[in-house]
Amino acid sequence: MQKTPEKLPLKNYRVLDLSRIWAGPYCTKLFADMGAEIIKMESLSVYDSHRGPVSPARGIAAYPDGEPGEEPWNRNGWFNCLHMSKYGVTLELTKDEGRRVFERLVSISDVLIENFRQGSLERLGYTYEELRKHRPDLIYVSMPAFGNTGPWKGYLGYGIGQEQLSGMAHLTGYRGEGPMKSGINHGDPITGSHAAGVLMAALRHRRRTGKGMFIDVSQQESSVALMGPEVLAYQMTGRERERQGNRSGWYAPANTYPCVGEDRWVTIAATNDEQWRNLARVIDGAEVPGLADDPRFDSATQRQENHDELDRIISEWTIGLEAYEITRQLQDAGVPAAPVLRGPDLLADAHYKDRGTFVTVDHPQVGPKQYPGIPWKMSATPGQVRWPSPTLGQHNREVYGELLGLTGPEIDQLEQTGVIGTKPTGSRII
Repeated sequence: MQKTPEKLPLKNYRVLDLSRIWAGPYCTKLFADMGAEIIKMESLSVYDSHRGPVSPARGIAAYPDGEPGEEPWNRNGWFNCLHMSKYGVTLELTKDEGRRVFERLVSISDVLIENFRQGSLERLGYTYEELRKHRPDLIYVSMPAFGNTGPWKGYLGYGIGQEQLSGMAHLTGYRGEGPMKSGINHGDPITGSHAAGVLMAALRHRRRTGKGMFIDVSQQESSVALMGPEVLAYQMTGRERERQGNRSGWYAPANTYPCVGEDRWVTIAATNDEQWRNLARVIDGAEVPGLADDPRFDSATQRQENHDELDRIISEWTIGLEAYEITRQLQDAGVPAAPVLRGPDLLADAHYKDRGTFVTVDHPQVGPKQYPGIPWKMSATPGQVRWPSPTLGQHNREVYGELLGLTGPEIDQLEQTGVIGTKPTGSRII
């Protein structure tokens, strides 16, 4: 096991991580960044879905250069972004010896976290009370889609459906059109952030009282928590907010506008009369006469009423200019503006380079690639990406030997009986 740098603030905590896909792994990623010892445990027959299928087609963007390679479950970018600085082990809980090893892992862990379908561990005989027999002060974080109580508790759910059930998709989309998915499964990282925050509170409580606790985190309710303003507005006015694309409900103009180049855009917003006049003067300088004095746009209300015409005028100006040039002109004039960045733009951006937003990590089966680093900077206890995401079962011998004290022959026996291993035994994942 690697020695954790002294300055990492969570270096004295160990988390047994049974979670999968995004919500749970994002929580433990935040802990790993700050030095916690994360032991990611997977099944050989049903490993983390973010590793991808056993035999994927070529050309899928999640694999470097679209090439799955001989062991695609170790090359998937989704997985490798979320599991840096974690130890990876495999273990089959359907086998008696696997259960005995699992119980020993629980006994040395501060936290157990999972985001299975509600009751999955219970059905294996591992209720919170049963787990506490192995570690009395254990903190158990359970993150099923709909929580551990209520009429929906037994339903299986993923982030892709949470926007619809939270009401978010009702708001996303363009005027006069139907609901539209945002393009990312917001519920997953939001739930992971919520879980990390409440886990910190639970660890603080245990430090004061010596007592662990069971934490019930609903992924669905994490999405609902983002809807506060809309819920309050409806209660106060009796009206639902209409879908409006990239426009603002408060300011005009506020939208994304086309620029020079294929699928290139800039975002512009004038949040008060002064910013509007400054925007109009910049456009007037490009031979659109008298825009600053146009009576149709005198006030915020009039600009909202004539937003379609404003968008047409602004688009005619932006379409002939490059996004960064528009941004420079408008920001110099005191108008909020920014280019809409794509993936390559993020990696090349001078600001992100200066702050070290992306870190280069050399993965044994992928090679050196850039990944999102740690989005905060702490002067006294800085976080650190310490090593790449684990290949399947990479740290079996380290964890079972150094932490549990199993001998080489004992670990060999676990491998020979299929309790642990480094190759998937199933043909698919769920």
